[in-house]
Amino acid sequence: MKNKPKKVYERIYIHAAKVQTTEDWVLIISAMDAYSEYAFKPVSSENTKVTIDVLNQLFDNILDGYKPLVHPKQITFVTNLPKEHTSLFQQTKAANHRFKFNKETTTKAMKGLLNTMPHEFEEL
Repeated sequence: MKNKPKKVYERIYIHAAKVQTTEDWVLIISAMDAYSEYAFKPVSSENTKVTIDVLNQLFDNILDGYKPLVHPKQITFVTNLPKEHTSLFQQTKAANHRFKFNKETTTKAMKGLLNTMPHEFEEL
């Protein structure tokens, strides 16, 4: 993204990936505020498919501190997920916000956070 956000909750990056465990692959979805670089609590699922339930768990974590009277009225979520997930996002608790699908921008913005993770991951 070209313009750096000027407020918390203006832009939030969402990165989804598969992580190999000793038993099997799991889905890990991480999110980070672009302005503060605050990492929200990630969610995981033993099923590597992105579902509405998993996304709503993530949005519960993200929107917990969100105050529309103080923060921007609309959050722009930028994700590495493919555009085919648009309909899923439109069915979540964050449906009234904006979604952009840009794998390169998300990966670049979250590089520092992703490098701190102890596991190797595979993009979806």
